[in-house]
Amino acid sequence: MSTGAGIAPSPPRSRYGRFMTGVLRGTLKLDVWINKVYPADYNPLYYTGGLSNLFLFILVLSGIFLFFYYEASLVEGFASVQYITLGVPYGGLIRGVHRYAADGFIVAVLLHLFRNWFTDRYLFSRDNPWISGMFLLIFGGFVGFTGYQLVWDERAQVLTAMFVGMLRSLPLIGDWLARVFIGGAGVSDGTLVRALFLHIGPASALYVMLWWHYLRLRHPKIWPPATWVLASVGLVFLLAGVIPATSGQPAAPAGRPASFPMDIFFLIPFWLLNYMSPFAVMVLLGALFTLGFAIPYIARREAPQEMSVRHAGVAQVIDGNCTGCELCFFDCPYNAIAMVPSPAPGLSRAAANRTWLAVVIESRCVECGICIGACPFEALELPKFLERDVQAQVLEAVRA
Repeated sequence: MSTGAGIAPSPPRSRYGRFMTGVLRGTLKLDVWINKVYPADYNPLYYTGGLSNLFLFILVLSGIFLFFYYEASLVEGFASVQYITLGVPYGGLIRGVHRYAADGFIVAVLLHLFRNWFTDRYLFSRDNPWISGMFLLIFGGFVGFTGYQLVWDERAQVLTAMFVGMLRSLPLIGDWLARVFIGGAGVSDGTLVRALFLHIGPASALYVMLWWHYLRLRHPKIWPPATWVLASVGLVFLLAGVIPATSGQPAAPAGRPASFPMDIFFLIPFWLLNYMSPFAVMVLLGALFTLGFAIPYIARREAPQEMSVRHAGVAQVIDGNCTGCELCFFDCPYNAIAMVPSPAPGLSRAAANRTWLAVVIESRCVECGICIGACPFEALELPKFLERDVQAQVLEAVRA
């Protein structure tokens, strides 16, 4: 059976495409169900990025408090943590807040990642937030691991040994990386100094990556509603009070505990060592993160024919029609439109008294056409996708 003239057949969907379509439908159904419980403006799944910011803010404040009392050495590392927990007023509570806020941060980040993945919010120019988000996830996980190392109890000692073994399993550079990480041939006071730097340095870099993450987004939801702020802060303090953060036995040269508590958010790679070799775990982690970075560029659901609008040319302002109303400026999700003082009045009656003029920043325009839909004065166009061309395509399709 042949198709009508001018209409290209749809290519068969891949298994990945069918799976993602099913997940998208499930995600939308979940949204509908949650919106029946909460008003739509308070749906927590709409604020996973904002919740991540909130937990990171709590982590920074509580971390500054803990830093005032921490001493990075093999002898004093464990003792200073115990002093914070038992000797400093509210120190144990703040330590617990820091610990549970870290878990909340990772949970919110993962929800944010999966939601954006399942709803295709990583395609085209949104690859920039996706890539920066992957870096945020990697750095956040590493910061969490070094946080456990700083306690310097038996668990921290074993985790350090396991991580060094994972590094040394890498060919060519493994031994060098291990020496850099521990500060020499073996564990010393320099090891905890490095751990402290690797905890604070990447944690500070998270805010640089957040700037990168928001660079191309016009209206990012960087903070959740007050209801969820209070609920999240209250939950963190409740957990810190009911299930206090504790340390194991102090690290000792001969100490090798048979088991220790496993944090499912930060220490999963070390749990995998029960079933895989260190090199296999490193390969698996590398493959997962490589796949994560590649997601915006592989297995897109749209067929090439359906992506032709992306080659419609950079949006152009029709100077004489622009009234300076700023509607396109506010609607553009990619910060690709700027408003500048108008050098002269426009040609149309509506534009005669304008004070501002829209200007397209070509390097940011993704040719999506949102600005054209936002403009009621026909002051914007896609030069390779004009209205007459769209009408001609529609007529051709109808006649076919």
